[in-house]
Amino acid sequence: MSGETQSAPGESGGVPEEQPRGADGERSADADEERTAGVADERPTTAEGRCGYTHEASAVTGLGGVCCWRPVWGDTDRCIWHADVAQKPSRELEDAAPSVGDRLDGAIFRDVELSGADWLAGRTITDARFVNCNLEETDLSGCDLRYSHFEGVDAQSVNLRGSNLEHTEFHRTDLREADLCGARLHYAVFDNARIDESTNFGNNVVYEDELLDAEDDGITSLRVRRKHESGGDRMTRYEASHWTYKELQRLTQENGLTAASRNYYLQQKDVRRREAWEYGSYPRALAKEAWRWTTGYGSNPWRVIATAAGVIVVCAVLFPLLGEVHAGTPSGTPVEYTFNTRMGLRYNFVVFLHSLYFSVVTFATLGYGDMQPVLFGAQAIAAAEALFGQLLMALLVFVMTRNVTWSE
Repeated sequence: MSGETQSAPGESGGVPEEQPRGADGERSADADEERTAGVADERPTTAEGRCGYTHEASAVTGLGGVCCWRPVWGDTDRCIWHADVAQKPSRELEDAAPSVGDRLDGAIFRDVELSGADWLAGRTITDARFVNCNLEETDLSGCDLRYSHFEGVDAQSVNLRGSNLEHTEFHRTDLREADLCGARLHYAVFDNARIDESTNFGNNVVYEDELLDAEDDGITSLRVRRKHESGGDRMTRYEASHWTYKELQRLTQENGLTAASRNYYLQQKDVRRREAWEYGSYPRALAKEAWRWTTGYGSNPWRVIATAAGVIVVCAVLFPLLGEVHAGTPSGTPVEYTFNTRMGLRYNFVVFLHSLYFSVVTFATLGYGDMQPVLFGAQAIAAAEALFGQLLMALLVFVMTRNVTWSE
């Protein structure tokens, strides 16, 4: 039988039935008042020996208020879960462990040894306090720990897989080798928390997995998706994904895990890109696509180099097609370089090589002056290429500097 009930303490007692008058046939006004007052006095009488802790849970979505009806523990006026006492015996806690479905909202664990315990898995423990506890290798998988508070906790190798940790705070908590795969971390706070390479947050945050699952189920178009799932829910998941990736990026950066921090940064940007496409923000989506393919969201210098090479080659092809390139000779007679299908492959390849040389010089704005574009088409391409060259060179410096910062 559950130790918590939705009813307020003492409501089950009801008002005592009125007794028939005795042989004397009279009752004093004072006796009537005592009987009337007895209705209110029965609440503490029926609650005697019970915890009576009330948790409103007004901020916790999907949960209503609850009153703890467990027996008080020891000399305290609360049950063993809600008594604010340090070093509660682990054996007594295990003996009082709730069944699945029972709630431990507001439970207090202060200086408690729970290492290796598995009897809290899958329980609802919102707004709980874990202070200076040992949770090493403890199984808290599937727990609802929203709005809980962890401070000074040794949680190495703790199993939090699939748990709900939204709005939970981790202060000075050791989460090395912890398993948080599939945990809901929206608005979770990690303050001076320790993690390492073995701390498992999963490949994607759970909110993004839910978005991807909807797409895998064949709900592809935005109109069809909104028939199956409200747009607000999907928007909330996008925001939760973005926020969680940003928090994990900060957490891994603080713990010196630069590779993981960079990965979370890329996933955060990828979520924003997909969100822009889904909600019709096409200019923003195209800008993010360009940023992605040309720089890897500002993280990949090789993509900048590849983009620069592509610009050079494309311009080298366009120069002979849309105009002419003249090169000076010792005799002073200019040589025209333009494609001619009647001159054969060898001739056109030589034209391309000269055009490629001119394209490189123009891109780098070296300005040797030995070759010049002729006609408006070639001149316009040369001007545009010089502008792109300056922008891409500056972008390359920015990306390489950022990579050096990430690697430190």
